Amino acid sequence: MQQKFTQEADFRQERDFGQKIGATFEFLGAHVRPLGKCLLYFVLPAAILTGLGMGLAQSQMFGGSTISQIGNGRFSTFSYMGPAYWFGLLASLIGYILLGATVYGYVRARMETPAEETVTPRQVGQYIARYSPALLLSSIVTIVIVVFASMLLLIPGIYLGVALSLVWTVQVLEDGDLGYSLRRSVNLIKNKWWSTFGLTLVVSFIIGMIGMVFQVPQYVAIFGKAMHWDFLSSDILLIVGGVVAAMGHLLLYSVLMLALAFQYFNLVEKKDGYGLRQMVQTLGTTPAPVVHNTSFRPDDEGEY
Repeated sequence: MQQKFTQEADFRQERDFGQKIGATFEFLGAHVRPLGKCLLYFVLPAAILTGLGMGLAQSQMFGGSTISQIGNGRFSTFSYMGPAYWFGLLASLIGYILLGATVYGYVRARMETPAEETVTPRQVGQYIARYSPALLLSSIVTIVIVVFASMLLLIPGIYLGVALSLVWTVQVLEDGDLGYSLRRSVNLIKNKWWSTFGLTLVVSFIIGMIGMVFQVPQYVAIFGKAMHWDFLSSDILLIVGGVVAAMGHLLLYSVLMLALAFQYFNLVEKKDGYGLRQMVQTLGTTPAPVVHNTSFRPDDEGEY
């Protein structure tokens, strides 16, 4: 059976709402091994560090002194935001940057690689090294824009959060600089804001439901700490739970990134017709079919 999504024409298509979600999971099913290998190489270490930082922060929060503060009603959230928390937060940011560069780098490599060849981590690593700094910069700028808009009024913040959701996709797939990528994302989503918002909401709900499985060890450890059960109140269990939760959350986020990539291809095709133009340009360049039988009966229509 021929593998799906091995050439550029497979990506550059118009798709309705359900087809975009279906294409996302079809792509994952077809490329789970090569893409998974890239995620393990480039993203998993950052996810582990994120889980370690958050697990240590939660362990400190549920320490003896903090537990007593909770019981006396004097708990402050700042007791949770120690060095371990900020370390986990930094590792999480790095993890998301690496995840975006890996996912979109893989998609671009797959589009540019001959169909019979497999995309390797070395190829994807080149895109990660090339685009990670740009993705970090655009993330900071996007966060500042959305937060500032939300401070003025919540609705503009939500609108811009969705309107700028394709910035990473444009940066990697179109080699766009920061200014171009911001404008391109807004222009693509213009008049398609609700469909993009709906796609993001539905896919986020799906991965949120799946992600609850990865949260179970962390919830068990927190519950054991709160109930003072010795067999479930181990700091090691809490840290391991944090690692599992961070790994699951970060890796599942790749599903949303892929869904946004298919939304990008859909909008580009609707507005620019790039894939259609490519198909028209190839007309007449393929060899004509070979006729193997030169004798036809009167009712024979020949070969097509």
